[in-house]
Amino acid sequence: MGILIAALGVIVGVAFLILALTPVVDAHRRLALRRALPEVCRVFEAAGVDYWCDFGTLLGYYRESDIIRGDKDVDLSALMTEKPKILALADVFKSRGYVLTDRGGRAHKLLRIHDARTWYHVDVYPYVIDNDMLRSVISSPTEDVPARLVAPRVGVPFLGATLRVPADVPALLSYRYGPDFMRPRRGDKGATRPYSRVRSVLEDLQDNCLGVAALLRAGYHRALSLEP
Repeated sequence: MGILIAALGVIVGVAFLILALTPVVDAHRRLALRRALPEVCRVFEAAGVDYWCDFGTLLGYYRESDIIRGDKDVDLSALMTEKPKILALADVFKSRGYVLTDRGGRAHKLLRIHDARTWYHVDVYPYVIDNDMLRSVISSPTEDVPARLVAPRVGVPFLGATLRVPADVPALLSYRYGPDFMRPRRGDKGATRPYSRVRSVLEDLQDNCLGVAALLRAGYHRALSLEP
């Protein structure tokens, strides 16, 4: 019994240590996402890809004029008809240090653009038109959205690039997150799932482990760039 208690104590101690790294991981991830989003937007803009900023990234744009501290990735959305155009950009992204796949996420259906230096990523959520609704290929019906809420789309300045957003951003955010979308809640997924502080902490624990790996990967790439 004593050994079990000691082992449990070690596990709890390690968990608290990993959680203590949250500010460091947040700061590094935020820098990576601040770099990735405008770079992806510039590539999409040059190729004429029709997309819109969505979910937590849209929330950060509107509420904080920045990537939300603690956000784990960048969220964009596009119609499935844009998928071939995006996939054709694989070599362009590769030349900029990014890896494009159409097998991202648990469902292996996300268009995901990885930063090879950190492995943080930009996700592009695919949608199909169903009369006046856009149906999520990833999570229907929880992430479905009325087509009117994402059209028309306009270009706005954000993080040094042009970001495509719905003309009525508050309307989409209210639909995604409810009327209190201006109130920050770490790990909030809005209508996709009920908010849970416990789940948020567990996700931080998981993502901080990934964050440490990202810090090590970034350090490795910096070391390679300094080699003569």
